[in-house]
Amino acid sequence: NAYKAYLMVIPGRMLAMLYDKYGARLLEQNVRCFLQFRGNVNKGIRNTIHNDPEMFFAYNNGIAATAEEIDFEQSNGMQKIRKLKNLQIVNGGQTTASIFSAKKKDRMNLDKIFVQVKLSIVDPERSVEVVPKISKYANTQNKVNAADFFANYPYHIRMEEFSRRLWAPPKEGELRQTKWFYERARGQ
Repeated sequence: NAYKAYLMVIPGRMLAMLYDKYGARLLEQNVRCFLQFRGNVNKGIRNTIHNDPEMFFAYNNGIAATAEEIDFEQSNGMQKIRKLKNLQIVNGGQTTASIFSAKKKDRMNLDKIFVQVKLSIVDPERSVEVVPKISKYANTQNKVNAADFFANYPYHIRMEEFSRRLWAPPKEGELRQTKWFYERARGQ
């Protein structure tokens, strides 16, 4: 009863239009402002928009947003949002601003860009308490190291299999053998 949640998809051009109209006001509850295209993440977002737009939905984590109220309308047999009150993007500000910048500054076509959205409708009386927590938890994640991306490569899977199957030679003066340990995935 604390809130309602919706999972939805927003076209990239509509997200850019919202950011163009409301600007940084959409990100007031976000923990960061747009970091430009200097960082690898934002460069990656821009490169996907430019080089692989039909894969944007698959490659991008999407956004987490909150609002106080939502009104729907039926259109062509689909339920569509007619109005949101106090929409806030609490996670995904880099995605939003990158899409806007790609459209505005680089004149990129956003027709194939779609973004997944988790929208939480929070009662205005509880928003001061709940919205900052949604923002905090949506932006709290463990850092992924470059090596983590290779953990599922066939080479590493085979090495792990060998480590579980083969015995390590016993230490000098000991009779008992041990197994090898190969940490394929961090924290394993």
